[in-house]
Amino acid sequence: MIYGKMWCVVKPSVGIPVIIGAVAVASFSVHLALTINTTWVKKYLNGGAAQVSMQEAPLQVAAAPEPARK
Repeated sequence: MIYGKMWCVVKPSVGIPVIIGAVAVASFSVHLALTINTTWVKKYLNGGAAQVSMQEAPLQVAAAPEPARK
């Protein structure tokens, strides 16, 4: 373990909850920032109507060139 000596200074009964709490706070702040600063997350979480985008078909299909005659 890379930080094995840390537990000689910090008791695991204090350090482990602090680490888990820090991860939870960081995760919550990232998710909160996503929710506040984007529009699509709010629509997704609220079940907004889906946008269907359609592409128009080409008007004319190009024909293959005719083979050269000899």
